[in-house]
Amino acid sequence: MIKTIIIISIFYFIAHYIIKNLRHLRTGEPEENNSNYWMFTYDFKETKKSSIFDRDSTEILEKRKIKNKLIILLYLTVVILFIYSNLFFTQLLLFILEKN
Repeated sequence: MIKTIIIISIFYFIAHYIIKNLRHLRTGEPEENNSNYWMFTYDFKETKKSSIFDRDSTEILEKRKIKNKLIILLYLTVVILFIYSNLFFTQLLLFILEKN
């Protein structure tokens, strides 16, 4: 049970660190703010471009790629936290039921 608590705390701090970096990383989207940091960059509607040759700079494209990878890591971390928290509550219930 102690091992599970340690794993949960490690993944909690990893998720907190990823969230802090996602809130700090800006890709230049006008709708981007601190409450929708968890959305992928392609979830925002793009403004119409006047020409097909109007591309974003490589710096912005790299920031978007990094942000999307961080969001995937955040989702994986949340899933792992969910699984280990369920494992912890199961171990806690087994511990309580075996005492009686």
